[in-house]
Amino acid sequence: MTRSLVSAILVVLATGEILCAQSAGRFRSREESVSKRQAQILSAIFPGLGQLATGQRGRGTAMVAGEVGFVVVWLTSHADYNTRKEQFAIEETRYFDLQNGGSFVDAEESWQQLKDKKDDLDRSHTLRVAFGALSIALYTYNLVDVLWLDGASPKRVTLAPVMRPDGLAAVLVARF
Repeated sequence: MTRSLVSAILVVLATGEILCAQSAGRFRSREESVSKRQAQILSAIFPGLGQLATGQRGRGTAMVAGEVGFVVVWLTSHADYNTRKEQFAIEETRYFDLQNGGSFVDAEESWQQLKDKKDDLDRSHTLRVAFGALSIALYTYNLVDVLWLDGASPKRVTLAPVMRPDGLAAVLVARF
């Protein structure tokens, strides 16, 4: 009980510090701009980071989320493929061992299991290849977007909230 109470107090204090740090600069407009070259480097590191850095939140968020999703499914299917490959090898050894002695019924049963394992292995391989290709395609589109389609250009006109002495105001910012 005491340990959880102390943990809860530490979490509240840490969160309060973060919130205070965030609220201090909440309504200030950004003074430094990300150059197109910096955005290209960020996008080369991970898809969508360059778009996020230049203020294109929708496109950047979609690319980051898509790439994370594709990579997670690819990694999962890759591990699944390796597991199924090992299971197939075990079943294949069992089937070949029946050639030296065993009944026809055992061989037929082992053949059906081997066939099922091969189908599972093929499905897992297809999934692995598909999501690997989707991940590469999204990364390629990200690079094309940031290099040639002006995905790294900051927005020319933006509306930024500003804190004024008499209250909150909105400022129209135009970049040339």
